[in-house]
Amino acid sequence: MLSPKFLFYPLATREVKQLRQYIKRINNLLKHLGAVGELDKRENVWLGWVRDICLPAKDFLTSFISKRELKIKRWAKLKAPTFLGADLELRKKMKVIRSRIQYAYGRRRIYGMAEPDEVERLQPSRAFELESIWRDLRLMCALIEDVQGMEEKGERVKIWLEQMGDLALEVDALNTQIQGHHQKMKGGLRGELRVLSSIAEKKEQISSKFQAMSERKSTYDIGKFEGNRCQISMPDIIVEDDNNNLEEAEPGSSQQEQHTNTGRCMGEIEEEVESIAPKSSLTNAMIGTRPSTSETVERSYTSDSKIRDIEQVESMERELKLIYAFLKDVEAIEEPDARLKFWEEEMRGIAQEAEVFLGPYKQNVRVEEKGFCNRLASTVKNLKADSKVVKRISKIRKKIQKFTERRIEYGIEHVEAFNSTSHKIYQKRPPSQYSEESDIIGFEDHEYEITERLRTVEPHRCIILVVGMEGSGKTNLAKSIYDKNKDHFCNCTHAWVPISGKCSAVEILQDIRKEVIGSDQEPKGKRYLEEELKQMLQTFFKGKRYLIVLDDIPTAGVWDDLKDTFPDESNRSRIVITTRDMAIASHSDSRIFQYKLHLRSIDESWTLFTDTLKNEVPKELEKLGKEIVMSCGGLPQTIVNKGKLLSEKAATIEEWLRVLNELKGETGPWLEISKKVSRELPLELKGCLYYFLLFPEDYEIPTRRLITLWVAEGFLRPGRGDKSPEHFAERYLMELIDRNLVQVTEKKPNGKVRTCCLPGALRKLLSKAMENKISKGLEKTASKSSSSIQWNRWIVDHHNYTDASNTSYNHIHGDNIDTATLQASYEKSLSFMSFDYREGSQPGEEIGNFLDRCISYRCFLLLRVLDLERVFRPQLPKVLRKLTLLRYLGLRWTYLESLPSSISNLLKLQTLDVKHTYISTLPPSIWKMQHLRHLYLSESYRSRFEPRPSGASLTDLQTLWGAFVDEKSPVNDGLDTLINLRKLGVACRCMSNQKDVMSSKLQAVANWIQKLEHLQSLRLKSHDENNQPCDLHIKTLFGHTNLSSVYFLGRLETPSIVSEFPENLIELTLSASALTEDPLQKLGKLPKLRILQLFSKSYVGKNMCCPQNSFPQLRVLKLWKLEELEDWIVKEGALSRLRDLEIRSCASLHKLPDGLQHVKTLQELKISNMPMEFTERTKDSNSEDWFKIEHVRYVRTEP
Repeated sequence: MLSPKFLFYPLATREVKQLRQYIKRINNLLKHLGAVGELDKRENVWLGWVRDICLPAKDFLTSFISKRELKIKRWAKLKAPTFLGADLELRKKMKVIRSRIQYAYGRRRIYGMAEPDEVERLQPSRAFELESIWRDLRLMCALIEDVQGMEEKGERVKIWLEQMGDLALEVDALNTQIQGHHQKMKGGLRGELRVLSSIAEKKEQISSKFQAMSERKSTYDIGKFEGNRCQISMPDIIVEDDNNNLEEAEPGSSQQEQHTNTGRCMGEIEEEVESIAPKSSLTNAMIGTRPSTSETVERSYTSDSKIRDIEQVESMERELKLIYAFLKDVEAIEEPDARLKFWEEEMRGIAQEAEVFLGPYKQNVRVEEKGFCNRLASTVKNLKADSKVVKRISKIRKKIQKFTERRIEYGIEHVEAFNSTSHKIYQKRPPSQYSEESDIIGFEDHEYEITERLRTVEPHRCIILVVGMEGSGKTNLAKSIYDKNKDHFCNCTHAWVPISGKCSAVEILQDIRKEVIGSDQEPKGKRYLEEELKQMLQTFFKGKRYLIVLDDIPTAGVWDDLKDTFPDESNRSRIVITTRDMAIASHSDSRIFQYKLHLRSIDESWTLFTDTLKNEVPKELEKLGKEIVMSCGGLPQTIVNKGKLLSEKAATIEEWLRVLNELKGETGPWLEISKKVSRELPLELKGCLYYFLLFPEDYEIPTRRLITLWVAEGFLRPGRGDKSPEHFAERYLMELIDRNLVQVTEKKPNGKVRTCCLPGALRKLLSKAMENKISKGLEKTASKSSSSIQWNRWIVDHHNYTDASNTSYNHIHGDNIDTATLQASYEKSLSFMSFDYREGSQPGEEIGNFLDRCISYRCFLLLRVLDLERVFRPQLPKVLRKLTLLRYLGLRWTYLESLPSSISNLLKLQTLDVKHTYISTLPPSIWKMQHLRHLYLSESYRSRFEPRPSGASLTDLQTLWGAFVDEKSPVNDGLDTLINLRKLGVACRCMSNQKDVMSSKLQAVANWIQKLEHLQSLRLKSHDENNQPCDLHIKTLFGHTNLSSVYFLGRLETPSIVSEFPENLIELTLSASALTEDPLQKLGKLPKLRILQLFSKSYVGKNMCCPQNSFPQLRVLKLWKLEELEDWIVKEGALSRLRDLEIRSCASLHKLPDGLQHVKTLQELKISNMPMEFTERTKDSNSEDWFKIEHVRYVRTEP
């Protein structure tokens, strides 16, 4: 048919070609389904549908070919003019068939039969076609039947299916209406018009709802449903053979005949409905009975628009159900990453925003006025309100769409609960074999570095000091290192000397003698005993190389008595000391290397706890187990003890609750620690430590927030030289962590602290101390509630933890507005922080009213800090302008839509945090805030700068995060005047077709970055007008010696930039870079790189190789959506310290890299959305790849 001698009309030829491609793809799908062998009910229904589309097409084509061949013989000379009419008819038929195939194919996605990319290739139609209504009804019923037996559906799937069931009832009703079409049309023209108009209107409503259900299925990641399968024979479909000829399989089926008449009837009605639908506005005039006058007037206000408004609200309510179900599924995920947490927070904010205005609207709708006049008045009154509600709904839908796009853009494509059957964790060896390795969880870097230190060729004696509080894991770490390295000293002297409980140098020297000499001979004479022992040991060690471990030296004084015992013979001898006393380091020579053991993070503690249990934690005990782990305060010894205790008892809620309660009553080593705080901690550290008590118990405090608050509070002395107050704040925090006073709850991938808190037992002891005395530097008034802390200078709103009778609580959330008590309580206050995280508008209203009252009554005028992070939409009063001393304004995660104009008066601000809000425009006065140091903006909402006023500049600004640059942004003589930045995050996007203008802005951004000599962290994104990644203009960064973190999203205009990163770079992320040369060859030379993330299309080549000895410090490697990558090799010696490897959506990569077996440090391998062949290789112990990963601690696979 595609021969130019056979078809003469080009459009007909093109239509046949398109249909041919569709048939070819269906044929490929049929081959796949045939290989499956057993299909569920939906697949059977759908295959029957496709057959009913294709068989008539085959009949028509056969007839057409026969007639055309006959005409060609008769009218060969006339050619095209003779055949034009038939070609046009062919084109029309082919277009109809293609449209029906599109429509049917689209239903595969809707009813959970297809993978996303399977449908996208055919660009399916998702509109609701009247002709196929009975097919949709059958597929709906089949879907519901298939999923009835599914387990672990997830909340959002359940809600979606319930809504689909409701829609099925409406479709069934419409189907019944159509079946009775001929009987109802006997009333003549008006009756026919009435019926057809009703069907057209109902069809439009159902189509709209069906479209919404389709979009929700994609938005909330409701993927493929696996139903009950049964044996089937492949249906009779037109297929394509190897020669691309259309041919028919075995003919006929009863199913086709069963629906032939129905389909014909539907086709007739479809044509009639489509012809009458445009005239629907005239239909009422032609229908016999007319409404009464009052009804007519009322409907003029309410009928169409009001119904549509109500439908919009009902649709939004259904959307909300899915949002909350989705959030519930996310909460059930065991280990959500940072991207998913961020997306969850954004969707939760959208849900709260919808609830705020839907609640009052629904209440108003339910109030039904009696009488026409009352109803009319009520209707007119609410018209504007209804219009606002519809606009708000439209705005929210756009936000949902935007965040859905971002979810997919950032690789959050599949959200599965941890207990889902599709999410599995495979542990390679039984937990009982992990006891020795578990001892050093979290200390892997220390173990590696100490081992390197022991084996270095440094000739002089080295002393390695392992410092930590009681129970911190010092002994276990030292024992692990000793056991693994004593063979390295096999021809030398090596000994493990336990010292616990011994404070006398004589006793310790005797123990050393017994371990290294092994003689029972005692020196004579008590007076000379110590000297004789030293002389004996010095003689023994003379000329010998040795490795001695002294476990638990009590004090620096004891070490002073011992250190002369060990001579330095320049023969690479080593001494390892474990101790609680950090002062030992200052009592030794310059060749001492100190390693401070921190409290374990939450993740590390949980891993240690579960390994100790040697069994999986039951789902119902998981929350309780995490409370137990949190109460252990990051102490390995406590975690192991509780784990062993629980492993010997029945796994019941009662038993675990009893252990938790006992644990909360224990003080352990914390009592002595709290006494040291009072006796020894410097005053400036003490103030920072007690500041933790302002936060709720078990609250994980972001380091970013804590440091900027300390600076705003004035806890830090002015920096010397080029050292900033933030630098000293970070040092203070690390000092508290080193002293085991603060627990790191979460680490960043680069090893830095993300969040932290006080250990629970220490917090209770410090709180008790605060109730008994006044701490230096902190004035305090006792609170009525022991669960809440209130200082007259630091006002903290712990809504869920505070007694309702508390004075502060009543001022904020109650009705106490007494002027005298307000002034007495808050006149000298320096800070106000709220942790009221309730949903809805009430928290924002109450806090707004409280601030308004206080400031109006001349309270809070000395306020330095106003931190409302995560309070939903706080209503900032106009009198905020009076807080002229304010240094910190925290509005992150508040979802505010605008900043009050009064902010222009806050010229002392140091930190303004509006990240994760809907604020898109910054006031021009931002340029006048000369003291501003940190500005966090909401990248999602394109926070734009206004042009810089003459003479204004932000010379102190160190952090600019989330800035937006487009064609109108003031880069030259604006943003490029910010030259002292240390952290910069910019999103560039072309908002029009002015590509030349945008290109010049990108070049200006590149020039600006070149001037940032102090830059430490850089995040740069570039998108075109369609929100697709586009060119990044970047110049060499080699001279930026302080730069440690880089994130680039966009095509690198100069690919050679990969070889021009600074040597101090620690973290690198590339996305959409479109590199054609293997980046690992260059990046592997970076000596300090710890994290490398190559995201979607960052590399478009087929081969990658990690050269020998490359990436010496790399800990984390992520490869996402490198769709062209086919082969990856890891040379021996490469990735020598790699701990975490993630491979996601690399569709062409079919095996693990050769050489991965040499990476013995690999702890976790995560595989997501990879080809089945690849995934199976990681599960089968007989596969070719098994030997590459049999040493890996965890291998996790996700769909």
